[in-house]
Amino acid sequence: MNVDEMKDVREFRAGAPKPDRARLAEGRDRLSSAAGRGRGRRLRADWRLAAVGAAAALTAVAVLASGLGGGGHSDVEPTVPAGTRTVQGSVKEVLERAATTVERADPPPTPHAGQWIYAKKLEASPGIWPDSAGQPEPEPEPRERWTRYADPRFENGKEGDDRSMRERLRFLDELPDDPAAVLKKVRAYYPSGKGSPESEGEHDMRALTVLFASQPIPPEALAKLYRALAAVPGAEITDHLVRDLAGRDALAVGHDEKGQKVRREILIDPYTYQYLGDRWLVVKDYKDTFPGADDTPDRPWKVGDFIFQNALLATGIVDHKGDRP
Repeated sequence: MNVDEMKDVREFRAGAPKPDRARLAEGRDRLSSAAGRGRGRRLRADWRLAAVGAAAALTAVAVLASGLGGGGHSDVEPTVPAGTRTVQGSVKEVLERAATTVERADPPPTPHAGQWIYAKKLEASPGIWPDSAGQPEPEPEPRERWTRYADPRFENGKEGDDRSMRERLRFLDELPDDPAAVLKKVRAYYPSGKGSPESEGEHDMRALTVLFASQPIPPEALAKLYRALAAVPGAEITDHLVRDLAGRDALAVGHDEKGQKVRREILIDPYTYQYLGDRWLVVKDYKDTFPGADDTPDRPWKVGDFIFQNALLATGIVDHKGDRP
């Protein structure tokens, strides 16, 4: 980003609410990915969206995205009967099955200071403005990322500290059993920014998205997050399997509320109940506007559009940046 672009960002950011930790945690990772793709004007617009919190991304998930430690269990009732794509049960029933399954898995290795968390993933976010030439978006390509497990830059306790992976795992280890109590702690850990208009359900989904990306997440903590997800106000599960960005079958869990324009969804493997990624689905036609940026046209969004999609392909613990598990 050049000097003029940074000036644009500062001018656009003026007067906006101070970003909270969860928005910073999501936005920083997405912007890094966008910078790596060199998307020109789209990158500039991504900065503008991140400045007001409209960004999403992750860092890592379990030891391998293809399966949880011990895998599934034959005595657990299937969520999707063989030969169908219909999801059986309410959101609470399905996520209880998920929690019961994953908490039986063997715990992953615990990283130590000096190690890195490796993640390979797909990300897709359309251009901020539809391509005037009508050309399709390029197919997403797998990207690799290394995150320092114990990063002192994110462990200083200052405002804007989006927390290191070590801090997140310590927080997850101390979660209570009660789902309502979990949500209360999660909201306090990733509070809304001052003056934020988001609802409690939106706050819960935003903060949980960041925590689901914490790696390597202990099975008991993952089970508690699933039960907390089921307790989010307006939580619901799509009644059929969806396809994630990698083309994998997935359960889609989001929340519904009056006036909602965008549904943030957590994607879960329907057989192993492993966390696969997340996405932002437009559920009501609307336009993004950019007050104060006269040269920036409105950006229309239509029902069914995806503002952002993320699919984790693999992750693990390595000793050096650049190593692969």
